[in-house]
Amino acid sequence: MKKISLALTAVFVLAMACGGGGTPDQVVKKFFNALENADGNALVACLSEEALEDMNEGLEELKESPEESVAFFAMMDVEITTDEIENMTAGDFISAILGSEVFSDERTDFSDIEIGEAIIDEEEGDAKVLVTIDGDTEEFELVLEDGNWKIDDGMDFM
Repeated sequence: MKKISLALTAVFVLAMACGGGGTPDQVVKKFFNALENADGNALVACLSEEALEDMNEGLEELKESPEESVAFFAMMDVEITTDEIENMTAGDFISAILGSEVFSDERTDFSDIEIGEAIIDEEEGDAKVLVTIDGDTEEFELVLEDGNWKIDDGMDFM
């Protein structure tokens, strides 16, 4: 798990919703498919509005210091220009991180992932899904937004 913590910590700091409906556990599966395929836009589609706000705040910080951001990406063997940073979306950022050589080399094998059934609280409009990878279990918290389940929290262990 520690192998991917740097890249996913960056994603977590800047990110936190999968559209198209489905059950909470299906949304978590979509999230991991997006993670495995380095598809930032699909991953962003799995996140709640609040998580996206947090991500966009972090992205704006990157845009405030584009030269430093270029250096940050260079540490992960991602070549990017200051112009690309200034026009970067949350999906672009996540795709860059997930597609980086550092992340690719250290990526956890998600073939043995166990995604539990959702525990839905209809009254509160939220759900919890337990995810186990390599013996570590974390709880993903999801919220219902406009009829779609979105991941609001739970990426701490990645």
